[in-house]
Amino acid sequence: MTRRHLALFLLVVVALSFGCRRRGSPSVDSAAAAAGKALGLPPAGFRPPADGVLTEEQVARFLRVRRGAKGRTDAESAQALGASPEEIAWIRGRVIEALVALDDRRVREATQETYARAIASLRATRAAVRDPARAKSLDQDIAVLERERASVRREETPSSALAANMRRVAPRRADLAAAMP
Repeated sequence: MTRRHLALFLLVVVALSFGCRRRGSPSVDSAAAAAGKALGLPPAGFRPPADGVLTEEQVARFLRVRRGAKGRTDAESAQALGASPEEIAWIRGRVIEALVALDDRRVREATQETYARAIASLRATRAAVRDPARAKSLDQDIAVLERERASVRREETPSSALAANMRRVAPRRADLAAAMP
C-alpha cells in the first residue's frame, strides 16, 4: 500500500468514525487534528487551495517572511509579520518541490548535452581513424555512451499544479535561493 493510499484510508476511517457525531465536540476536533497531523496535513487554520497552485502573492509573502526571519523560525517570523505559519509551511513545501523539479530538469538537460558532445567527439575521431582495431575500440566506446545516454531517466510530465508552480517560481529562483536557509 502506497503512502497516498494509506493516507486516504486513514482519512476515510476518521471521517466514518466521527461522521455521526456533532461537529465542534472536543473528541471529534482533536481526533481530526491528530489524523491530519499523522498524515502530514497542515492544521485547520489554513486550507491549501484545491488546485495546489501558488499565487504570486503567496511567493511574495513567503519571501517577506524568510527575509524577516533574522534567526527566527518561519513560524515565528510569519506570526511577527501577521502571516499564517501554516500557510507559510505549505508555501515552503510547494516552493521546494518546484525548485527541486527545476533543478532535476537542468541536471537532466546538462547530462544529455554532455553525452551528446562526447559521442559527437568520438564519432569525429572515428571518422578519421584508419586502423581497424582502433576503429572497433571507438565503435565500442560510442555504443557504451549511447547506452548510458539512453539509460538516463526520462523526464516525467509534472502534474498541472507542479508545472504551474515551476513557472511561478522560476523567475524568482535567485531570490528564493538567497532567502532559504
